[in-house]
Amino acid sequence: LIKNGVITICNHVFMWDYLCVLMAIRPRLQYLLAWKTNLEGPNGPLIRWVGGIPIPTGNIKAMAKFKNAVDEVLENGKWLHVFPEGSMWFYYPDIRPLKPAVFNFAVRHNKPVIPITISFRERKGITRLFTKTPCADLHIGEPLLPDTTLSVKEATDKLHKEAYHV
Repeated sequence: LIKNGVITICNHVFMWDYLCVLMAIRPRLQYLLAWKTNLEGPNGPLIRWVGGIPIPTGNIKAMAKFKNAVDEVLENGKWLHVFPEGSMWFYYPDIRPLKPAVFNFAVRHNKPVIPITISFRERKGITRLFTKTPCADLHIGEPLLPDTTLSVKEATDKLHKEAYHV
C-alpha cells in the first residue's frame, strides 16, 4: 500500500516536530512542504536538507513550479509530508482546521494519507524540575485512501473530513 509513496500529515505544535515524524517513519525519507519564509530564515538550511519544498506566496509562476515539484515527488513514488493546519501553534492540544489542498494532491495522484498526531501529557517525576514543557506522544493512524468512485472535488472533501476526524 505504501511502496508507491504516501502523503503524511501531522499537527504542527513545536519547532522540531518534523524531526519526530522523520524518526517515526524511518528509514523512509520524504519531502516536506514549508512556507517560503521558513526556508529564508535561520532554519532554512536544515529545512532544505531534510527535503523542504517552498510553498510560494503571491507569485503565479512560482506556484506553477511548486505544483510541478509536488507532482514529480508523488509521481516518483516518494513520500511527502505536510502540516495541513498551515501554521504552528506551540503545544496546542487540539487539531485545528486542515487546509484542503493536500487532500487534493492525494486524490489526483491516488496516494494514501497517513495521519499522524502529536498529543501532550504532563511531566511526572524528576523531569518536572527541569522544564515546564509537556511530554509529547506521537500517534500514527491507519492510511486513509482516496475514494476513486467519486469526482475529484467530492473525493477531496471526503478525505479531508476523514483525516480531520481521525
